[in-house]
Amino acid sequence: MTFEDPISQPESPQVSLSLFGHGLDLESTLSSGQAFSWKRSDDGRWRGWIDRRPCLVWSQGDALRVVGSGITREVVTHYFGLDLPVREIFASFPNDPWLEKARAFAPGLRLLRQEPWETLCNFICSSLKQIVQIEQINHELRRAFGDKVWPGLHSFPDASRLALATETKLRACRLGFRARHLFVAARQVASSEVSLDRIATLPTDEAREQLMRIQGVGEKVANCILLFAYGRNEAFPIDVWVERVLRRLYFHGNQRVKHERLVSFAETHFGPYRGYAQQFLFHWIRKDPKALPPEKPAVPRTRKKTTTKPDAGTPEEP
Repeated sequence: MTFEDPISQPESPQVSLSLFGHGLDLESTLSSGQAFSWKRSDDGRWRGWIDRRPCLVWSQGDALRVVGSGITREVVTHYFGLDLPVREIFASFPNDPWLEKARAFAPGLRLLRQEPWETLCNFICSSLKQIVQIEQINHELRRAFGDKVWPGLHSFPDASRLALATETKLRACRLGFRARHLFVAARQVASSEVSLDRIATLPTDEAREQLMRIQGVGEKVANCILLFAYGRNEAFPIDVWVERVLRRLYFHGNQRVKHERLVSFAETHFGPYRGYAQQFLFHWIRKDPKALPPEKPAVPRTRKKTTTKPDAGTPEEP
C-alpha cells in the first residue's frame, strides 16, 4: 500500500499539536499491543484510524502532525490522551524500582482512547494470539466486511455488519474458535442487548460486569476494553505477560500465589493510574529480553515416608 491516496493529498486537513511536556513517542505507543490498525512506513509516518477516520500521523520536532478527512484538534487530543496530566500520573506511582525500569525503557509510551467496538473485537480475537496475528485479523475483518475507502483501505465493520456474517466467513479471517465468540458478540451489540454507549456512563465495576456479559469477554478482556477504549486508567488487565512480571518481580517467583492476590496487589500497589503502570510493565517485559531475572528452578517436592504394618499391603502412590 502506498501513501498516494486522498489522506496524504495537500488539500487534506492537517492538525499540528505541541508535544512539549507530554513526551509522546509514536513508536512505543502504537506498537505496544493496545491498538492493531497502525502500520509504519519507511519514512517514519504511521497510517491508521482515529475514530473510524483514516489518517497519517508523524512526529516533527516537538509537534505531532496528523492528516486526514474529518480530523480535528479535539479528536487527536482525545485519542492520544494529550489532555491527561502525565506529570500527575507519574507522580502517583509508587517508589518501585521495577516500574522505574519499565518507564525508562519506553518513557514516551502513552495510553490511547480508542473506539469501543473495534477495541472489543480486537481483544476478543487476542486469545492465544501474538500482536502481529491480531493485526492480521483486524486487516482481514476490514477487507472482508468493511467499506472500501480506497484500494487496499477498508473501514472496520460495525456490529450490525458482523452480526449478518457467518461463522464460516469469520473463520476465513484467521479467527479459528474465536469466530463463534465474535459472531455472538456482534449480535449482542447490534441488538442493544449490551450497549457500549451506556457502558461509558457506568462506574468502572458496573461497566466491567456489563462487558463480561458479552460472549468471549472475561475479566482480562473487559479490563483491556475499559483501559484502551473508555480511558478507565484504574483498569489493570492481567494476561500471561503481566502475570509473569508480577509473580517474578513482586512475589519472588511464587507460582502458588492466586490470581485474586495479584489483582488486589495491583489495586493497592500501583495507585489510581495503575492501568498506565500495567502498560509500561507489559511493553517492557515483551520487548526487553533482559527485563526479568533468570527464573529460579523449581524445588522438587520430597516424598513423605510411608510406614506400613506387616501384611498391610502396598501403600497408595502419593
